[in-house]
Amino acid sequence: MKSKRNAVLEGAKAAADLHRELKLRNHVQSHRSSIDVFGIIVQRRIPLLFRPLDGLLGAYLPEPGIIVTTQRPLSIQRWTGAHELGHAVMHHRVSLDDESMLNRLASRLPHYEPTEIAADSFATHFLLPKWLFALQAERHGWSRKDLVDPVIVYQMGLRAGASYRATCMALARHNLVAENTLTSLLQVELKTLKRQLLAGYELENWHPDVWLLTEADEGTVIEGDSSDAFIMRLREHSGSGYLWDIGDLRAGGFVVFRDQRNDNGSELEMGGAGERELGARPGDSRLGRIDLRQVRPWQENGEPISRLSFTFDLRGKERGRPRAERRSLVAA
Repeated sequence: MKSKRNAVLEGAKAAADLHRELKLRNHVQSHRSSIDVFGIIVQRRIPLLFRPLDGLLGAYLPEPGIIVTTQRPLSIQRWTGAHELGHAVMHHRVSLDDESMLNRLASRLPHYEPTEIAADSFATHFLLPKWLFALQAERHGWSRKDLVDPVIVYQMGLRAGASYRATCMALARHNLVAENTLTSLLQVELKTLKRQLLAGYELENWHPDVWLLTEADEGTVIEGDSSDAFIMRLREHSGSGYLWDIGDLRAGGFVVFRDQRNDNGSELEMGGAGERELGARPGDSRLGRIDLRQVRPWQENGEPISRLSFTFDLRGKERGRPRAERRSLVAA
């Protein structure tokens, strides 16, 4: 039987080979997006369906294809899709996958199934490659030392379209965090992180995600749910007369629940910058683009000195036929 180490290496190599074949690093870097696992499954002409599954997260059958549950959030659907794609790419036989696959790579139990370990490894390296973390860190100015901060790890996972736990495990798999740091990160409750970010604003429940956006997110593609919340922390040069125009946020259907300035008075007196903090929920918005600009309000045609523009898809988890399939039909 193939060793666990060799199964892990097999999955990692298959993921890296597919990245190179599809030039995914260039695409993700230029589009500032996550890796479109469902789009790639459709592109490879592997039938894909989303259905309620009893006790399973997903299944791979060489014929008819891949099935993913509708009973878990989008991040788990994406992970499941990557796992099943790994089975397909490595030409495995039928696989019925339950929740054990979410923790299998970290398990130290002596019993394992090599094809499942390989598919788990493929999912990690395909959805959360080391180069994706490097791109995010460069964009946001995060260093390796910052990866001890669970808020930063949470935000990394959101931008990669992965769960907090999967992101923690991937960082450890890539040797970007030490074992003791991984243990500390996994002990943090997501509810605690969300409360910290919202600073007094209460959600109806704690299932929605909380996105922390800055000017470093300019041009980002956000995939989430219509119940998510957004905190935007933006440098504002009000001492020089520049203010953020947030009209597009409201015009785009977002409901603003916070708009405050965290200014340093001495800086403003010298024409410096303070911080503008916005909190917003999507309301009825599901698809669109937001363009926030920092301008001098009295200069009608003045150029902005900074901006935060992002495209959003907040339709949440997939159901029925994949959205990527419908996009390809429209494009044809």
